[in-house]
Amino acid sequence: VKPMPEVKNIPEKCPCCNNPWQRATGDLFRMLCAECDDDKNKPEEKEMDEKNTGLSLTNMDESVLPKENFYLYANGGWMKNNPIPSGYPSWNTFLDLHVMSQERLRDLLADLTKDGNDGDGETKKKELSADESKVAAFYAAALDEEAIEKDGTEPLKPLLALCDETVEVARKLADDKDKDTSDLATYIGRLEAEYGVSVFFSFGASPDNKNSGHSLCQIYQGGIGMPDRDYYFDEDKEEKRVEYKKHIATMFTLLDDVTATEPTEEAMSAANDVYNLELSLAEAHMTKTENRDPEATYNKMSIAEFAERCGGGSFDFSSFLKGATGKSADELGDINVRNIASLAKVAEVASSVDPAALSHYLKWHALHSCGKYLSKVFVMEDFRFYEKVLAGTDEIKPRWKRAMAFTESALGEALGQIYCAKYFDESSKAKALAIVESVRQALEERLGEVDWIKSESTREAALDKMSRFGVKIGYPDKWIDYTSLKVENGDHFLAMIFKSRAFDLARTVKEMNAPTDKDKWFMTPQTVNAYYHPSLNEIVFPAAFLQPPFFSVDVDDAINYGAMGAVIGHEMTHGFDDKGRKFNADGNMVDWWTKADSDEYEGRVKVMVEQANAYEVHGQSVQGKLTCGENIADLGGLRLAYRALKARPGFENSPIIDGFTQTQRFFLSWAQCWRQNITKERSLQLLTLDPHGPNEMRCNGPLSNIPEFLVAFDIPDDSPMFKPVEARADIW
Repeated sequence: VKPMPEVKNIPEKCPCCNNPWQRATGDLFRMLCAECDDDKNKPEEKEMDEKNTGLSLTNMDESVLPKENFYLYANGGWMKNNPIPSGYPSWNTFLDLHVMSQERLRDLLADLTKDGNDGDGETKKKELSADESKVAAFYAAALDEEAIEKDGTEPLKPLLALCDETVEVARKLADDKDKDTSDLATYIGRLEAEYGVSVFFSFGASPDNKNSGHSLCQIYQGGIGMPDRDYYFDEDKEEKRVEYKKHIATMFTLLDDVTATEPTEEAMSAANDVYNLELSLAEAHMTKTENRDPEATYNKMSIAEFAERCGGGSFDFSSFLKGATGKSADELGDINVRNIASLAKVAEVASSVDPAALSHYLKWHALHSCGKYLSKVFVMEDFRFYEKVLAGTDEIKPRWKRAMAFTESALGEALGQIYCAKYFDESSKAKALAIVESVRQALEERLGEVDWIKSESTREAALDKMSRFGVKIGYPDKWIDYTSLKVENGDHFLAMIFKSRAFDLARTVKEMNAPTDKDKWFMTPQTVNAYYHPSLNEIVFPAAFLQPPFFSVDVDDAINYGAMGAVIGHEMTHGFDDKGRKFNADGNMVDWWTKADSDEYEGRVKVMVEQANAYEVHGQSVQGKLTCGENIADLGGLRLAYRALKARPGFENSPIIDGFTQTQRFFLSWAQCWRQNITKERSLQLLTLDPHGPNEMRCNGPLSNIPEFLVAFDIPDDSPMFKPVEARADIW
């Protein structure tokens, strides 16, 4: 495997103009800075390859007029010719590229384990690095269905035994007049520490919202087996609730008899116990929309205060955290409890639950957390409910794809190093950074001119935040050190899963009550996506994102700006969406807005919320408040990218390509990124769970608010794609 390029000490600022934008060499800064680029104003002379213009005309459907539905106009041909493949509830650009990444990784892993030749015709065992050996061993174990079938539930027994021990502690507690819950809490914490099984609630580590340089333990609502609290209460999900109880009962039945075809009455009774306990927990959960609010979910306190406010003496949260993390209250320091009501409910339920019901609940969550790693009967039942019933997926994915996903979850950055060494073109980083910088300049101009901001203090704070954006492209400067993760050939696959969970937990605990790791990546390099982190005030673009249709060094600017440029703008705009705007340049939750500017902003956000609320999927409305952050970012990102494109040299004199102007190609590039086919079940599931709107809305919604689009495609004012000026959203 080719070694990764060395990360050298490089200047922080451009040597000629002192530009602080992203670490790079002087030569690279000269590519980014107008003051340094002698060729910046020369017209580009580029002959386009007719077979690689970046737009696929066959993906379009010209029987649909742009004014009627631009999404279908741009993507109708693709939608007709690309039915959802078996194993998926939807098919789109992101999944297409994800599968390509998986296939590349599969081939790389096959090559890793392939014996070489010593030059004299003798077979020579290939020497692997420690991380490569771990990746190969983990993937091989995940593929070995024969061994997994032979193991059966044997590797699960230590976890089930710990569940039994925990229940025995609960039985003794029921007879204890003092009601000392420290032992029970410690045992529940051990389930997390030793096996990665979360019950009742969960925890993690992330930066303090009001002190971003310091990370602390975060306590989250949890303890339920369906995807969200709404699944327990929404009228339209009654069928899912029935199926969920059947699923729990079936898993219990299989645990006793893997040949069973129907759940037993005893198992159904146990499933009802589990469901009722989870229903009680779900009653105190925040909705997805409520959970987006960084102020409502910021409740910093000491562990003693946590125990008093949420436990009230009925549940020893301090003992739980000690059992789960190995750290005392003093070592953990202050924590943040995102939903106080949900943790108070946990204390109430955990301290009063009937031991028999607790036994069923713990065993269910043990099974639930391990089902997809066990023998085939458990895997297929897990698939039946979570993929077929909830998402409408017709068939389970091939074993190798599931094995690769498991390996990525456990050793994602180790795989990322292998991927980048083979597939990441370092030269693409320079052009990507150039696009990033041009979009940043567009944002700077927009912040300087936006007329609804009246206070210069608000404007100056916004400009300061923008100027201090961090950007990461490709892969981490510092990779995860997997030395302490002991994965070897011959281990049970489930044992490997438990080891990887313990490794991840140890890394998480290390981040608690410690300086924030600003080198950390929250996506692997082979991930086809991007993100903005409000506490770090940074945008991140993994290596796998820098490929068509999002980015290519071989296409005209309109294509790159309509795709990657819009995504860059999207991530930057997240810094100023309804959530991101509450954080300052340092990543701290500080109110830097005047009341008048804040009120005006919220009024403009309300327009976006109302637009989304009006959009329906299978007769159900999109949740405008849940999706407004992404909708703000989509519109802002597209506008910024177009502004950056117009500033490119030669834009006014750019050639007609494929029969379209640069402006038209820009909007078509945007639209074609959102092509998708999706099952009804998955569409409705995402309406409940996803802060992103449906792809068709994400394509058409921003366009109908942008005058340049309406002009470019001659959209008349009586057509579906047209919004009158007074109904348009205008924020960034």
